[in-house]
Amino acid sequence: MKNGHIYLSAIKLDVLKFIKEHEYSPTYLEIGRKFRFSRARAGAIISELYKLNLISKSDQAQRNIELSDDQLEKISMLKVNKSYSTMDFRRWVMK
Repeated sequence: MKNGHIYLSAIKLDVLKFIKEHEYSPTYLEIGRKFRFSRARAGAIISELYKLNLISKSDQAQRNIELSDDQLEKISMLKVNKSYSTMDFRRWVMK
């Protein structure tokens, strides 16, 4: 997030779609393997998606990524490589 804008990169959107299409919550290791990056990078991306309210987390140690019906609906509306106003984006996601 820079200068009041959120930039949704292709990898963040791809990870979000992978989570959506997975039958159950993937682990950070599974996400890393799918996209060929480390578990730490997967964790960082998940953390960013959580801060943007695009995913939720449960209290479980593993497989803690959750998507509400509202979050699932919004995923299909997101555009890659698009800059969103932070304020507008948060308002839109919170609806």
